[in-house]
Amino acid sequence: MTAASFVLRHTIPVDDAWHDVPLPGPIVHVATRDPHVVEVWTLHSDAKPETAVTRTLRVYGTGQPVTEPVQHVGTAIVPGGALVWHLMERMP
Repeated sequence: MTAASFVLRHTIPVDDAWHDVPLPGPIVHVATRDPHVVEVWTLHSDAKPETAVTRTLRVYGTGQPVTEPVQHVGTAIVPGGALVWHLMERMP
């Protein structure tokens, strides 16, 4: 029998805080349907045992100061376009 892969959805609050999020695979998409959360989709495979990697993520708004080393993960536009969120990962 062949192992299956599937996509899982996770949410990151828009709250000016860092969140340690265990993710079971690589992020494949970032978006939002709600102005209070950013959603990330990850690829997960049954072929591998559960090996979640905890990533430290935070949502920033356009124009908000970023005062520590980060890596851009993705950008999400709230429906209607009034707000744009930028998902960042804290770098060591």
